[in-house]
Amino acid sequence: MSEHPGQGSQAARRARSRRVVGSASGASWAALEDFHRDFFLPLVWRATYRHGLSKEDARDIVQDAFVLAITELRADGNPRAWLNQVVDNLCANHRRKESRRTHLVSRWGLGDLAAEGLWEDVTEQDRE
Repeated sequence: MSEHPGQGSQAARRARSRRVVGSASGASWAALEDFHRDFFLPLVWRATYRHGLSKEDARDIVQDAFVLAITELRADGNPRAWLNQVVDNLCANHRRKESRRTHLVSRWGLGDLAAEGLWEDVTEQDRE
């Protein structure tokens, strides 16, 4: 098994991630940064290439997954598998939302609003 320079062995990364997950509320910033570094870019790659999202959308989705991980990730589980599943689910939700939005825009004839950039203003007002 080949190692990437500066990242250590896979077993060491796995042990480090379990320590962080086991004590997420009391973890040090350095441990959280290591956890983030080990998982963030591979998850962005997964969301971009496996699910066909733009890099910006993929980064947003992975960031949402990390926010969920802070509160929901269990110490006795496998953090990589859990994060992969969460990213896959969030990507599916994102694609459904985009598909629904495209369908509604075409159905309601809001193509002019979307073309002029006003669609974002309408959706922002709906959230408030």
